[in-house]
Amino acid sequence: MEETVRAEKKAQKEKKRRRIQMIRKIKVGAGLCIGLAVLLYLLSAFVFFKVESVEIMGITDENGNTLPGSSYYSSEEIARVSGVETGDSLVLVSKKNTKELIEKLLPYIGNVKVQRRYPSTLRLVVEDTAAVYALDAGGGYTILNEDFKVLGVTERMPKGSAKIVGISVVNAEIGTIAEFTDEAYKARLETIREKCEKSGITDITKIDVGNIANVSITIDSRFTFILGTLTQLEEKLSMAVMTMETEKINNQEAKIIIDVKDPERSYVRDDYSPVEDEYESEEAYSEIPENNDELSDDNIPEDIPEDIPEAVG
Repeated sequence: MEETVRAEKKAQKEKKRRRIQMIRKIKVGAGLCIGLAVLLYLLSAFVFFKVESVEIMGITDENGNTLPGSSYYSSEEIARVSGVETGDSLVLVSKKNTKELIEKLLPYIGNVKVQRRYPSTLRLVVEDTAAVYALDAGGGYTILNEDFKVLGVTERMPKGSAKIVGISVVNAEIGTIAEFTDEAYKARLETIREKCEKSGITDITKIDVGNIANVSITIDSRFTFILGTLTQLEEKLSMAVMTMETEKINNQEAKIIIDVKDPERSYVRDDYSPVEDEYESEEAYSEIPENNDELSDDNIPEDIPEDIPEAVG
């Protein structure tokens, strides 16, 4: 009986010993794997994968065609502003920092996708943005895109933008999102733009939201819709569009005011206000370099490459 008990204890000790040895082997193996992974990462970051070229390309359209990089900036300029240089570690290039640098210093680029193409290429897929709003700033205009990013300050409005009256900003730093004195203005402008698009309205040349109870929009510098408040906006716009189409047939030249504060009927009268001609030339890019001093070589931060490796991802 005692021999049986001793045999069982011995077997249990042997089993425990084998288990401890197995755990040690697992730990050693895991440690070796982690060490190898760290070694491979360090080698890839500092030895193997170096940036040899920065490739600039445009987005792919709905037909699968790759568009040119940017209509506003050269590939060389985009690559320079990115802060990434030949010889930098491709692994350590921060996608976030690179994206933010380009979108801020080159404001007419609306979106950048940063892609690593191993072993040695950094690809920047850029998409231009356009002027949508022109905030009346007294003697000039603060130009914003559809996301309220500040594109620049100009004396005349870019083609395709709408003059915004009745809104002021507390911060309009180029390359950043504008900060309004009242953030509710953003929602109002977005609502107006969304409903106008839904109603098939294009060529908006002016939006006046100075009085929220008497909002108005001007189409093609000729037809002004008096909307009142933004309630029942779709119905008001539908009525205004029908009236406008009729007026285009009956009166092909005069400026017209269409009052649709009551969405069920419209009131039409001639508009005797002076014709506004505040748009710049067809070359919308002509004023960008003058109003974006940050693009000069002297103003590109010299320490950009050193900042980039701080955030990997």
